[in-house]
Amino acid sequence: MHRVRRLGPTTVVVVASLLARAVPTAAQETVAVDSVLHPAKDSVTKPDDGRFRWTPLLAPGYTPEMGFLIAGGFLFSDKLGKNSPNLQRSTLSSTVSISTTGAVNVSNTLTTFFLENRLRINANISYKDMPDNYWGVGYDAGLHPNSPDSTTEYDRIWWQVQPRVLWGIKKNLYVGASFDFNRTIANNVNPVMAADPAFVRDGHDNYNTGLGLAIQYDSRDVAVNAWRGLYIALYTTFYGTFLGGDNKYQVYLLDYRQYKQLGRPGRTLAWQVKTRWGANDVPWPELSLLGTGYDLRGYREGRFRELQTLLAIVEFRQMFMRSNGKLSRHGFVAWLGGGTMGGSRQTFEGFLPNGGVGYRFELQPRSNVRVDFGVGRESNGVYFNFTEAF
Repeated sequence: MHRVRRLGPTTVVVVASLLARAVPTAAQETVAVDSVLHPAKDSVTKPDDGRFRWTPLLAPGYTPEMGFLIAGGFLFSDKLGKNSPNLQRSTLSSTVSISTTGAVNVSNTLTTFFLENRLRINANISYKDMPDNYWGVGYDAGLHPNSPDSTTEYDRIWWQVQPRVLWGIKKNLYVGASFDFNRTIANNVNPVMAADPAFVRDGHDNYNTGLGLAIQYDSRDVAVNAWRGLYIALYTTFYGTFLGGDNKYQVYLLDYRQYKQLGRPGRTLAWQVKTRWGANDVPWPELSLLGTGYDLRGYREGRFRELQTLLAIVEFRQMFMRSNGKLSRHGFVAWLGGGTMGGSRQTFEGFLPNGGVGYRFELQPRSNVRVDFGVGRESNGVYFNFTEAF
């Protein structure tokens, strides 16, 4: 069982500040407010009018690491080029989750398109303050104990700012730079964790600064909810002591996704193969993880960590049809997948199976909110978020 905590003053200030910044002012004139309680009657196939939109949402949820929670947030979107009919809609999703364990999770995801899709600026900004658990490094370490207990629990404060800037050099091909600034502080560490070799080496406070190269091939029709297309990305990030970083190491991420429309719009088969591996002395908080709300949904995040991970997922997505032949704003998904991990690129051990189902509701044109129920090996979880998992 997680320890229940009271929210500290720093946490309350951070959450209040982010919520205040998330709400647009009443002075904005070209705003279309999409009410979840009174959805528009238009089909998702109606041409986008290009207006700025914002949609609020509040929903309960449950994740293995946070327990029962209330998640609230906003989805903002706009076409950053009114005379560019082929320009994708830029989006900003912002959520705050507060759980029964006293955990707080703030997540902001920005996806923008400029200059006829030639310039892309994306960013992830996240903050967590929560009771957490640490099993150690490796597949075997994550198996025992099966449930968190006094040998795994500790308190974690974590934040990350991760912007990426990409420029199109040919059709669907982009290159650019990626940056990563993150920090993890572990408090109330249990004796087993305090004696763990990785924790002893890296300590309870790790600040990391990284700079890297990004290469993408992206032919998806809509980035946040693709019905067709191909996405292949390679990110290489080099972390060092510049800008005050504590550790020197490298991380490589290869992400392959493909989307195939099955017959009609709104029915899609999507699959993903992704591997992340680190080199040199990757600190324990930044090792590759298996089991998050964006891949193997159903496992406790942070339970399985290693120098390298490899996963594959196949997901069927369908938006329902209405009696008038137009697409509904409701839909569902079902997926199967699994992953493995290893201490080097040549050695993998263990296998984590995964599957689940989910509900989709279209908040804005081609932008869904998702509720997923995932099942893993003696583990399960319910996830709430804006946009698709991949």
